[in-house]
Amino acid sequence: MAGTMLGKKDLIMATKEDLERFETQVARPADFEEFWQDVLAQVSRIPLEPKISPDPLRSNDDVLVSLATFQSLDGLEVATWYCVPAKGEGPFPAIIHLPGYKGEPSIRRDWGAKGVVHLMVSVRGKLRSNSQFNPGYPGLLTRGIENRDTYGYRGVIADCVRGVDLLLSRPEVDSQRIYACGSSQGGGLTLITSALRSEIKGGVSGYPFLCCFPESMKMLRSYPYDELSCYARAYPDRVTQMMETLSYYDAVNFVGLIKCPMVVGIAMDDEVCPPETSYAAYRGLGGPKELWLFPDSGHGNAHDYPAKETQWLEGQISTSLTQGVSR
Repeated sequence: MAGTMLGKKDLIMATKEDLERFETQVARPADFEEFWQDVLAQVSRIPLEPKISPDPLRSNDDVLVSLATFQSLDGLEVATWYCVPAKGEGPFPAIIHLPGYKGEPSIRRDWGAKGVVHLMVSVRGKLRSNSQFNPGYPGLLTRGIENRDTYGYRGVIADCVRGVDLLLSRPEVDSQRIYACGSSQGGGLTLITSALRSEIKGGVSGYPFLCCFPESMKMLRSYPYDELSCYARAYPDRVTQMMETLSYYDAVNFVGLIKCPMVVGIAMDDEVCPPETSYAAYRGLGGPKELWLFPDSGHGNAHDYPAKETQWLEGQISTSLTQGVSR
């Protein structure tokens, strides 16, 4: 297997055969759905308290940009960039864009100019959402990993879920036409959020992170997954508990719950998120699905990916206008 047998040595491009042969050790805990139903119930009891603060400096004739905030799990206030079309009659379709691990969320005015609301979520730990929770990078992947109820990603995922709540609370948003996208960590969060929120009608997951933790931490020597390897070396007596916690947060355990159309994009030379692990997520999808493979491309740098993502989302939005959307 070109992409896996080398382990943590030099990476050689994976082949389609490597992807198809790959089998993960990841198993869904017996109480997986019960656990997440309880988290969602906790989140739903928190008043959203949305605040929309217009930002004239970042707005233009086509797009009204605001800094929007809401309340999330554990009493944290989460910030977002909220872009609304300045022209046309709503309600408008909307895209929730979920962030990568290291980079800071940006403002996507291009969608507003196309008549689409765009919400870029700065989950806890990101700028403007880090006053109470700031584990750093590296740091997030192992924060609170000793227990499934204290793991940092419990809050991160809750923040993504609350982003959907924010869109649903807005009169200018068409609640029947909400889509999701993101790359790397954002790709994994797109899968997870789409599994937890049936209001999402389609999504694009690029180079997804948070997939197949047991294999990913062994296959490559690169961050963020190497944080797990470092933790295991430092605390060998905690490895069993670490892996148990991660099983509740592995995107592969969520994808079977997704019923809406979903794309997974994989870079075959990915040096951060092993291609085989992304394919495992794709293979487990429960609804209509599409696979994009990018040969000779590394993590996040497939030249054709951004245009394909935009084109696919535009196609879904256009189809929803002419045919309606159901799920």
